Amino acid sequence: MNPSTIPPHHSPPTSPRFDLDGRIALVTGAGANGGIGHALALGLARAGARVAIADIDADGLAQTARELADFGPAPFARLADIAIADEVEAVFAGIDRELGRLDILVNVPFAFPSRVRPHELAAADWDRMLAVNLTGYFLCCQAALRRMLPAGQGSIINIGSNAGESALGRGALPYGCTKAAVHQMTRELAVEYAGAGIRVNAILPAQTLTPGLRAHLETPRFRDHVLPRILAGLPQGWLLDPEDYVGPAVFLASDAARAVNGVLLPVDGGNLAMNAGGSHTWPA
Repeated sequence: MNPSTIPPHHSPPTSPRFDLDGRIALVTGAGANGGIGHALALGLARAGARVAIADIDADGLAQTARELADFGPAPFARLADIAIADEVEAVFAGIDRELGRLDILVNVPFAFPSRVRPHELAAADWDRMLAVNLTGYFLCCQAALRRMLPAGQGSIINIGSNAGESALGRGALPYGCTKAAVHQMTRELAVEYAGAGIRVNAILPAQTLTPGLRAHLETPRFRDHVLPRILAGLPQGWLLDPEDYVGPAVFLASDAARAVNGVLLPVDGGNLAMNAGGSHTWPA
């Protein structure tokens, strides 16, 4: 066998590990009012990681920090807008100072300031979505890579979306464009740093019962007209829950996924698998 083809351990690992004992993780967008980031921060902690958190929402950040304290020392928590480079650097400098290293980064935040027809979209709203949903993810990935490269290992998980793989309509154009870019950034970073022991993957959610979506369910128009359309595109027949992403994230962050790199993993109840003209119900 050519020596260059021999994997690092020379033989398959006998017991792949799904736990994260001793790992240091950062979850951005981890505030309790966001949904997915909150669930992932607590889920990584349950799997053994020491979890640092950042969010733009002070109240939500404080709530997640209180819950993480049940798993160990008070967590590093920093109020930050990931669209601002100086605030991102302050988060990572704090992790350097208080935790000493970083093994796992999970990027969760997104901005969606308005839902309008594309020809009516304000340039400021377009810019804000690009700044948070794409540039913010890049800034965090870049800062994480600078810390993971000397260690020769690391796992980055970006939260993408089914909107980045197929069109949702309903004013989702800028959101879908930014998520599609996140998917491509994930693949590019995976290829770029695979030889350095760093893996970069993405989880692609579908419509999830976050606090924001729960608020929409209170409006008759959404409940009576939009929700049935959403459910028709979910073969499993129900909205996802933030907890549905914890298992996939723990897997991608763990040694069990040591050969998983550059993957866009749909966790979407079958949404992307179903043809747009398809249905999970038989006609009467």
